[in-house]
Formats: sequence, C-alpha cells, structure tokens
Amino acid sequence: MDNYLDILKDKANKIDAKIEKCGFDKDCIKDAIALKVKEDLQNENIETLKDKATQIKADYSKCLDDKECILQAIKERVKEVLEEENELHMSIDNQQNFIPLDLG
Repeated sequence: MDNYLDILKDKANKIDAKIEKCGFDKDCIKDAIALKVKEDLQNENIETLKDKATQIKADYSKCLDDKECILQAIKERVKEVLEEENELHMSIDNQQNFIPLDLG
C-alpha cells in the first residue's frame, strides 16, 4: 500500500476528518483534511485567522477582513502543503526504486 496514503489517513484520523467515502483516493482525503481545518477555524476571530494564515504562508492578501476569504485561503494552503508532502514522498520512493544494486 502507498506509504503516503497511510500518512494522510493518520492525519485525517487525528483531526476527525470525514474520510470514510474516500477509500484510497488521496485527493479526496486531502480535501477532507483541508475542509476539517477550515471548519475547525470557523469560530476564530479575524486576527487569529490572519495569524494562522501567516504561519502557514497562505495567500490572503486579497481578503482584507473577509473571514470566509481568509478561511478559504487557509484551506487552499493546507491542500497545497499536503500535495507538496505527497510529491516529496513520491520522489523519495522513486529514488529508492532506482538505487543500483551491488551485484559484486
């Protein structure tokens, strides 16, 4: 089984993201995680949201004080980070698959 899929499922389970319908679909799980993060931040004030967005380098520059816009920017950044992690794991897996064998 895909190692990163297990990592994603663990992350989803830690925050109680609803992934039952996702099966082995990594994109579905990433979306569910990002949606859960957005939902969990729904009740935070604007300043807290801006701080959290800044911490994860979410681009909320066009949002001004629009809470929903900031939440959406955070959600999108979470998905980006999860995709970057996926690409990193795939790269590492590919490198390991191409390690030359010492047949000496």
